[in-house]
Amino acid sequence: LAAAEEQALAAARTAEEAWAGAEARRGAAARLRSLLPVRPFLEDADRTRRQLLADVSHELMTPLAAIRGYVETLGMPDLPLDEATRARYLQIVNEETERLEHIIGDLLDLARLEGGGGALRIESVAVAHLLDRIRDRHDPVVRDQGIALRTTQDATVETIPADPNRLEQALQNLVANAIRHTPEGGTVDVHVSRKDDLVVFTIEDTGSGIAPEHLPHVFDRFYKADESRTGTAVPSGSGLGLSIVQAIVARHGGTVSAENVPGGGARFTIALPADSMRH
Repeated sequence: LAAAEEQALAAARTAEEAWAGAEARRGAAARLRSLLPVRPFLEDADRTRRQLLADVSHELMTPLAAIRGYVETLGMPDLPLDEATRARYLQIVNEETERLEHIIGDLLDLARLEGGGGALRIESVAVAHLLDRIRDRHDPVVRDQGIALRTTQDATVETIPADPNRLEQALQNLVANAIRHTPEGGTVDVHVSRKDDLVVFTIEDTGSGIAPEHLPHVFDRFYKADESRTGTAVPSGSGLGLSIVQAIVARHGGTVSAENVPGGGARFTIALPADSMRH
């Protein structure tokens, strides 16, 4: 009788364990089924992550390879180099080092902006003062290149609630980009207007414009906007400038867009809340 009881208890435990195992499998299957709708988003996120890592690696390796090559050359004891050649090589190393610092700085800045780090210091920003700073910063360059930089604002737009440093950073970036792609004798126009409950900043140049197939990608990380400007030979930046502009604008609760101007040139438009904002 005792043996039978033991067998019965063992069978009961086995059945209980089997039931628990079946329940666990059913639960796992249910959890897997619940994840199926988000699987495409997870796969997209993974592809984006992999592409970002590949892009970062490529962008960092380019200046590093140049630095290493020239440093190794300078370190060769049996290679005779005159002072002029040595100075030129050192200048290239210095330029590539600065480029590397610029890329890393932009990456960190973009990560802070997109990650919500660093609270915006919102205050009432005088639009006229902002436009003065834009003209002052770029005046030497436009004078040297024979480009007209014109800034205008509607009488209805005097101030805007924003982080003054971040807003200026975004605008200076777009204006510098426009100047780089404007030929001698061309014009860059910066206009500020009011449209309903928005303050709209428009930066327009008379350059070659942006290839239509590239327009949807100009704000992508490491996208080289310079390469999409047909007929130009402008040195590329870090490829993060426009992504940083987009992140700054998004933190202010606004939007930024790019389009070609009929007859030639490109136009970038920033629209920000005029009275209140999310940040």
